[in-house]
Amino acid sequence: MFRIAICEDEKVVLDYESSLVKDWAAGPLCGGALELDTYISAEQFLFESEDKAPYDVLIFDIQMKNINGMELAKKLRARGCDSVIIFVTGIPDYAIEGYEVGAVRYILKPVKPEVLNGLLDAAFKEGQKKAEDYFVLGQGADVQKISFEKIIYVEAHGHYVFLKGMDFEREWKAGFAETTAAFDGRGFFCLRRGLLVNLAHVTRITRTDCVLDGGETLPVARGVYKELNEAFIDFFKK
Repeated sequence: MFRIAICEDEKVVLDYESSLVKDWAAGPLCGGALELDTYISAEQFLFESEDKAPYDVLIFDIQMKNINGMELAKKLRARGCDSVIIFVTGIPDYAIEGYEVGAVRYILKPVKPEVLNGLLDAAFKEGQKKAEDYFVLGQGADVQKISFEKIIYVEAHGHYVFLKGMDFEREWKAGFAETTAAFDGRGFFCLRRGLLVNLAHVTRITRTDCVLDGGETLPVARGVYKELNEAFIDFFKK
């Protein structure tokens, strides 16, 4: 499901932009899989969206009363929000300031359908690609997405799998081989049976050890050094 929010303090414009988004979502790319929320002010957005799932795209009017769209975007970025932000504005001078919040997408009013459609197409494709960069860890009713780049290593602990992350650890009951199949082609190397390391977090290797960027050392199986060395060099060449 693709989630979009529009924040615009002019009801007529809000309704118009909503209709454009719905028309886009009915097309072949999104296929109608859309959740659209609308907000008439930045204050309403901040109050009502806090407990909702993150949006894929935020469409903000800049010239809103009290808290404008640029200020709203800065508040969200400070909270760690990484949604695509599209600014709608009648004043092109805001474009440079938009770079500060990672919003290189902005549209001048009145919004043209073809312009908005092009930006939503790009955002949708970007979202699909980003989704491929996550390992999905499901434990009963609890499902968590973990960025592969934040995973340092994965190790078999008997009938359990232990995952060491940059600032977290997880352990759950599962088969190691079936779990780590999702790591193929993502820059991980098998140091020994039941131990995969993310080469992005390796700082030095020897014939017996693999030193990580946090200072931790992992054992390297006998006979693996040559292949590990080649993989390490190839990884950082890319």
